[in-house]
Amino acid sequence: MKYLVILDSGHNEKVQGKQSPDKSLREWDFNNAMQYKIKPRLESHGISVYLTNPSPSGKDEIGLSTRCNLANSYWQKQGKPTSLFVSIHANAHLTEFTSARGTETYVASNASTNSKTAARFVQDEIFSTLKGIDNKALNRGVKTANFTVIYKTSMPSILIEYAFYTNREDLALLKNNKDNMSEATVKAICNYFGIKYEKEESPIENKSTFYRTVAGSYIYKGVAAKKVEELKEMGMDAFIDVFAKDGKNYHRVIAGSYNDKNNAQRQVNVLKKKGYDAFVAVYNK
Repeated sequence: MKYLVILDSGHNEKVQGKQSPDKSLREWDFNNAMQYKIKPRLESHGISVYLTNPSPSGKDEIGLSTRCNLANSYWQKQGKPTSLFVSIHANAHLTEFTSARGTETYVASNASTNSKTAARFVQDEIFSTLKGIDNKALNRGVKTANFTVIYKTSMPSILIEYAFYTNREDLALLKNNKDNMSEATVKAICNYFGIKYEKEESPIENKSTFYRTVAGSYIYKGVAAKKVEELKEMGMDAFIDVFAKDGKNYHRVIAGSYNDKNNAQRQVNVLKKKGYDAFVAVYNK
């Protein structure tokens, strides 16, 4: 193992209060979706990935010190490779919609030079990406705060606040641009490690076979449409695909399309833990 990224998805599925004022996005759903978008892309660049918070359930969070211990222990067991700890978050200001918005990246007061360098790479790349989508996106810069997960970890460590879910414009960015933000994060990490960044292929254009995560299949379109809205409220990109079988049309709720079957299966596992009867469907062009 030459390079290692430890992804720390902030909070927990059922933690109260960590959601947008209109309840259309829970922070956990955003954080979790992001880590599973970032992970396979880093791996495709030869970077090993370890998750401190893979897919928990229940109201209790995995303790912050526990996350640090998990990260430090894994890093040490792997022989202390060149590493970066990345804690994934979405920001908030108060509990109602406010004007506060923007992207910021944190390092701790005891941050190494490598931590500060990584933070600048990540902050600049994410902001540049969001600015290209929304010209009013705000760059809040690299800041210092002694959050436990970046203060007590042994390797270079940063914490990303992608945007504010308590700001309407930022909320739209969080809900609709996870692919762009995750790819910006991957590009920045590659640049930090000095690895050549390879742009992701279009998910299905250049492949004859691809894999879709199906969250459910329904006779009635209205039922499927409600499921799509449920998934979108959880921060997932979902849509309906009509599938014909035995002379009947079924409305499949698609929650992801992938070249790699393993990526589709990971999304299935996430959905099953949320109570969906999910499966992988194979499609041929």
